[in-house]
Amino acid sequence: MTDNQKINFFRVYVFVFSFLVILLLPIGTQQFDFYQIHAQAAPKSITGDKVVILNFDDGRKDQFTIAKPVLDKYGFKASFYVVCNYIGNKRGYMDWTQLESLNNEGHDIESHSMNHRNLLNLPANQLYFELGKSKECLQQRGIEATSFAYPFDAGYQDANVVNIVAKYYDFARTAGSPVMFLHCDGWKGKSNQTDCSTYDTDGQLTFANRYSVRGWSHDFSRLANSYGDADLYNRFVNVVNSQVRYNENGIINAIPIIIYHRMGQTPSNYFTSSGLFEKEMKYLYDNNFKVLTMKDLRYDDERNYFYIQ
Repeated sequence: MTDNQKINFFRVYVFVFSFLVILLLPIGTQQFDFYQIHAQAAPKSITGDKVVILNFDDGRKDQFTIAKPVLDKYGFKASFYVVCNYIGNKRGYMDWTQLESLNNEGHDIESHSMNHRNLLNLPANQLYFELGKSKECLQQRGIEATSFAYPFDAGYQDANVVNIVAKYYDFARTAGSPVMFLHCDGWKGKSNQTDCSTYDTDGQLTFANRYSVRGWSHDFSRLANSYGDADLYNRFVNVVNSQVRYNENGIINAIPIIIYHRMGQTPSNYFTSSGLFEKEMKYLYDNNFKVLTMKDLRYDDERNYFYIQ
């Protein structure tokens, strides 16, 4: 290859890479592993307290048919954030019998809006519908949703959206970090917060608060990094062990929240295979992780931080 050919090849490579980055932005850049432990190796031996919260977004049927039997095998409970109008109405999603079965068996059912719309693009009346009606929709089935997950991870950074979320839910979850800091004080270089107050003394929305709880999107990590199962498993192990640098002597300061979407092999590169999910749950079980749900989180309104009930 001549020097000119090499230069042209490099230019094409840069162009294609830039295009792919721009293409992925609308999906939700907050799901990249930006924070804290990008290159940290998992410890050889784990000490101290080990906890993890499992989340499943959207309410897909494969979460019931593939994930639930594995959760049952290991005695784990999880939080399922469902899109209310998808349940019983959209192909590939759970019906109400399946969702109510999860609820009756002790899993945590929470809100992911009525129609999975980007909340940043909606006027107030439609925001109230997506946020309030989805809570009411679940209540009509005997399910009390106390937290919300933002579709497309969009809205937590907008005060208008947050103010309406706060009318219906105790807290709300987005993505973008391997761990959630219970006191919202671990965001070095991003925030100097010492608690989880929603607004600072100037009235500005804070970086981390009860309406921007951050989790780690398992499926998006595969997509963004072109991971195969082996690499994604290693990243999972790295993420769930990242808490050990913060938690010790029985005090929990940080919790990994793992977010799953599609279960089983799919045509897209945005899924968790059944074999990988089984392997990950076995890892949690074999290494004595305590698996919690979002309902196990509580918020201290006086001191403005989260704690585990």
